[in-house]
Amino acid sequence: MASAQEIMQRMQEIQAAREAAAKPLIEILVKRQELQRELAELDEPYGRAFAEAEAASWTAKELKALGAEEPEKRPKSPRRTKRAAAKKAAPETTPSASSATSPADTIPARGHTTEATDASAGGVSG
Repeated sequence: MASAQEIMQRMQEIQAAREAAAKPLIEILVKRQELQRELAELDEPYGRAFAEAEAASWTAKELKALGAEEPEKRPKSPRRTKRAAAKKAAPETTPSASSATSPADTIPARGHTTEATDASAGGVSG
């Protein structure tokens, strides 16, 4: 029968072998996490650069042909309210000089209001 000391010795040997086997994995895991963090830090500038290229008339298809992948994260655009979106969709137009009505067209001249109203209503002026 094995003594407690022999069992403990065997357990420590097994544990040391397990630790030795895990050491390369842990080193790679730490390096991998560091690279993933660095890659995540590049997501925003990459998305911004991709959007800038598109704004400069490159299509996503053309950029993909160059080897650029479509970014997972696009730059955040300023929030637009419903009112701002509606205003942009239907911009206000200023009336041109030919289509604008002048106040003289809508407001009758003094002294002519009764006659104009009676004549247009078919009334007789007396």
